Amino acid sequence: MREAMQNALDLTTISLSDERNAPQVLFLKTLTNVPLLHRDVIRPMKVLAMQNKPWESINDFVVIGQRKHAERLPDAVRFLMDGWTLAAVPGHPGFLCYKADQEQGRPVEKAENQSIVVGPQEALNESLETSLALIRKRLRTPDLEMVPLRVGDLTQTKILVLGIKGIVNEEFMKKIIQRIRDVEMDSLIGAGELVQLLEDQPLSPFPQFNLTERPDNIVACLVDGKVAVLVDGSPYAFTGPSSFIEFFHSPEDYYNRWISSSLVRMLRVIGVIVSITLSGIYVATLQYHYEIIPANMLKTIALSRAKVPFPPLYEALFLELTLEVLREAGARLPTKVGQTMGIVGGIVIGQAAVSAGFTSNVMIIVVSLSALASFVTPSYIMGNAVRVVRFPIIFLSGLWGFMGLMVGLVTILIHMLHLSSLNTPYMTPFAPLRLSDLKDTLIRVPTQLLSFRPFLTKSKRNRMNNLPSLKRK
Repeated sequence: MREAMQNALDLTTISLSDERNAPQVLFLKTLTNVPLLHRDVIRPMKVLAMQNKPWESINDFVVIGQRKHAERLPDAVRFLMDGWTLAAVPGHPGFLCYKADQEQGRPVEKAENQSIVVGPQEALNESLETSLALIRKRLRTPDLEMVPLRVGDLTQTKILVLGIKGIVNEEFMKKIIQRIRDVEMDSLIGAGELVQLLEDQPLSPFPQFNLTERPDNIVACLVDGKVAVLVDGSPYAFTGPSSFIEFFHSPEDYYNRWISSSLVRMLRVIGVIVSITLSGIYVATLQYHYEIIPANMLKTIALSRAKVPFPPLYEALFLELTLEVLREAGARLPTKVGQTMGIVGGIVIGQAAVSAGFTSNVMIIVVSLSALASFVTPSYIMGNAVRVVRFPIIFLSGLWGFMGLMVGLVTILIHMLHLSSLNTPYMTPFAPLRLSDLKDTLIRVPTQLLSFRPFLTKSKRNRMNNLPSLKRK
């Protein structure tokens, strides 16, 4: 073992006696709960040695919770790197392994990137065991399947694939497990890195798995018949297969009344459409189709652009890039400083740009509305995709006017129609059209009518077998 771990300065070896073949205990002090180790492993072994008991009876003295046996050296090294304690004793080939690791990580905290007003506030964290406990707390069924995997020759990152037996489609489980096993790399740090290696079309700007930090969202996806993947060391998990419309759903939609939830969902979709098209429409209108602007408004726009020497295309690209720089700088700075810099920086730079003649007041309003509309998306990764596709839309609109705008939108639509998630249509239930699934897309019908699971998951079981009446007597 010393030869295999010769570079490990934190490897500690304790010999229970001065004899040549004395039992030895090996552990990494940086990963081990040393007080627990001395109390539950080393002390009982010393008692066993003092009473001259045979070492074959060690399991009667060491009664720590989890124990395993590793006969091969690579297996023993893996247990050691996971924080387990190894014991080499006479009469037992290989190593006895005892779980006395020290929990490394932060406590359960509130969800930051997917915060809601009504509903649970807990979020996953970097500990795989803690994240699994949060899911287990909400999903109390023995049918929860858990398939452990590892990725990374150097990191040996632990991965857990989850699905509910009898509800999840076994083909989805097999596909995602096989794709994870096919990943060959030196290191894996987080779920966001793994999800890019598992997508059907990794070159697309649109995400094909739903990345989430909320355990209630994961449980809802599992109950719908989807597969969830947890990655040790990452506060995020991802679920699949996913459709495009799911990225505009929030867990809060199911905690609120169906009418208000449906209104908010439609506002999200409208906001994304506005975010993608508004700047392009403004550029195309000013450069090629200014005749459609009412005369009174055209005069106002002309006055605001009187000092601007650039065409609307350059003006829009300049403001969009400036806004992205401000957003990125605010995200990287400490919270309080970032908020102040984002607000003050935006006001100061915007006012200075207008005074210097780089842009007009109307263009600042248009770009600000586009940016504001992009924030209504509950999914951060889908919000990033919206930010990306906005730039080619602006460029095509400045190049060919409304024709360029339509070419860009149709190209995006065709691309999305070709996308898939675990070989299932990305645009379902719109293409192919599934009328029964439309009741939980742009709108959310009352919960009593959501008795069937989405066709996307191909599950054979219903959510509710005995439908409660919509109108009780």
